[in-house]
Amino acid sequence: MPPPTDSAASTAATAAPAVRTEPRTPDSRPGPAVSAGKPPAPRKSTVRTLLRLWPYVRPVRARLFTAAGVAVTASCLGLLIPLVLKWMVDGPVAARDPGGVWLGGGLLLLLGITEAGLFGLRRWLVARPLAGVEAAMRANLYGRLQRLPVAFHDRWPSGQLLSRATTDLQLLRMFLAFPLTFLLVNSVTILVGCAILLSQEWTLGLVLLGPVLPLVVLCSLFEARYSLAARTARDQVGDLTTVVEEGVLGIRVVKGFGRHRSQARAFRELSHKLRGTELYKAQLLAGLLAVIMTLPELALGTALVLGTLQVSEGTLSAGTLVAFLSTALALRWPVESIGFLLAMSQDSATATERHFEVVDTPLPRDTAAADGTANAAGRAGPDPAPAPRPLPGPVAEESRPPGD
Repeated sequence: MPPPTDSAASTAATAAPAVRTEPRTPDSRPGPAVSAGKPPAPRKSTVRTLLRLWPYVRPVRARLFTAAGVAVTASCLGLLIPLVLKWMVDGPVAARDPGGVWLGGGLLLLLGITEAGLFGLRRWLVARPLAGVEAAMRANLYGRLQRLPVAFHDRWPSGQLLSRATTDLQLLRMFLAFPLTFLLVNSVTILVGCAILLSQEWTLGLVLLGPVLPLVVLCSLFEARYSLAARTARDQVGDLTTVVEEGVLGIRVVKGFGRHRSQARAFRELSHKLRGTELYKAQLLAGLLAVIMTLPELALGTALVLGTLQVSEGTLSAGTLVAFLSTALALRWPVESIGFLLAMSQDSATATERHFEVVDTPLPRDTAAADGTANAAGRAGPDPAPAPRPLPGPVAEESRPPGD
C-alpha cells in the first residue's frame, strides 16, 4: 500500500479522532449525571423510574386502560372454566345426563372463544398507539440532541446515543405493550384465583399459598441484583455500538493507519464482556424461574394428595377437587411468568434511565438566548417565521419558542 500523501494525511488526521482504539467501558465513559468530586446519586426505585414515562403515555391512556380492563376480564373468564367443570362432574356426569354434558361442553367452548377474542382485542387496542409513543419519544430525544452544544457530543460516544434512540425505545414499547399490562392482569388473576381456591376448600388453599412468602423474598433479591446487571448490559451495548459505528464510518482511516487489528481487538473484548454480562443475567433469571416453578409444583402435588384422601373419605366431592386443581393449573402461568415480567421491567427501567439522562441534560444559556433572538428577529419582519411545532413529551414546554 503506498504511503498517504500530504492532503490525505491531513484529511486522515482530521478524521482520526473519530476512531477510538481503546474501548470505553461503563465505568470510564463520561457519566451524564455524575459530576467530578460528587458521588453518584442513588438509583431510584423501578416504579418511580417507570412513572417518568407517563407524559408520553398520557395521550393514549384511554386505549391503554381499556386494553388492561379487557385483559383482566378475559383472564377472569378463564377462571370460570373450573367452576363449570365442577358443575359438570357433580351434576350431569354423576347423574349420567348426556344433555347436561353437552350443555357444559358448549358453555366451555363459549368461554374459551370469548377469552381468545378479548385477548385479541387487547392486542389491537395497544399496537398502533404504542408505536406512536415510541415515535414521540424518539422525536423528543432527537430534538434535544439538536439543541445540545457540540461539547456534549464530544463527551458522549455516538453509539451510546444511538442505542438510546433505537434499542432502548424499542424495549420500552414492548414493555408498555405486554409486561406492564400483564403485571396488572396476572396480579388480579392470582388474587381472584386464590379467593376461589379458599372458597372451594380452605385447607387445600392454604397449602397452595405456602410458597408465597419465599417467592416474595426471592423476587426482592432478584430485583436488586438484576437491575445492576441490566444497567451494565445496556451500557456495554452502547459501547459496542460505538466501536461498530466508528469502524464502519471510519473504515478508510482505520485501514490507512493500520488500526484494523486494534479495532477488531476492541470489538472482540467488548463483545466478550457483553456476552459475560448477558450470561450472568440469564443465570439470575434461570435461578429465579427454577424456584418459581419448583415451589408451586410441590405445593400442588401436596394439595393433590390431600385432596384425594379427602375424596376417598367422603369429606370432599370429586367435582370440588377437579375445580380446585383446574383453578390451580390456571394460576400456573401467572405465577411462572413473574420471573420474566420482573426481568423485562428491570430492563425497561434501565432503558428509561438512559433515555432521560440525555433528555434531562440542561441546555446552555447561550443556546436559549440564541433561540429567543432568532425567534424575535423572525417575528419582527414583514413575513414572520411560523412557530415550530412543539415536540411531544415532557420537554414540549421548553421546546416551544418564548412568548407563545
